[in-house]
Amino acid sequence: MHEFNKQLWRDRALARFKRTRRKKSRTESDDVWVRDVHHIDALGDVVEWCTLKGIKVQFGKKAGGLYDTQSKTITMTSHAGPEKQLYMLLHECGHHLIGFKVEDERFGKGYPCVEDTNVNTTFHHRFACLEEEIEAWHRGWKLSKRLGLQLDREAFDKVRLECLKSYIRWANRRMLL
Repeated sequence: MHEFNKQLWRDRALARFKRTRRKKSRTESDDVWVRDVHHIDALGDVVEWCTLKGIKVQFGKKAGGLYDTQSKTITMTSHAGPEKQLYMLLHECGHHLIGFKVEDERFGKGYPCVEDTNVNTTFHHRFACLEEEIEAWHRGWKLSKRLGLQLDREAFDKVRLECLKSYIRWANRRMLL
């Protein structure tokens, strides 16, 4: 696990830029570089916001992202590009913004840490999980606006829908059992 390091992310982006330069036109590779740098800067802004909120952000080899409410730690994949990392980090921040059981009437039913199979296999629980995932994406987008990040809503929604599809498949598979 490692923490966000803007220079390391930029070095990786530069390496991607050089690889793209060989495969794509100058304009296309320049666009990739500009997008990467923009998203790395925004990623730094979100990590800084997390730090101010007492949230630790770390990057590792596992896919996706995870917010641990107990330790206030977000673990992100280091394998995604900066744009996808940014959108996924905003989503995990959305989970933080939803809050805890005592603070949030709507999402305070124990998602998804319920270990009791009599609860976590019910339609109600699976639907609540799906609802919270959708809400976390919504709150992540709202956070990006509050932070003044200039993001592409279509690109954000593409990642959001890709991730939500996996939750819908999970919920549907469980509902059919």
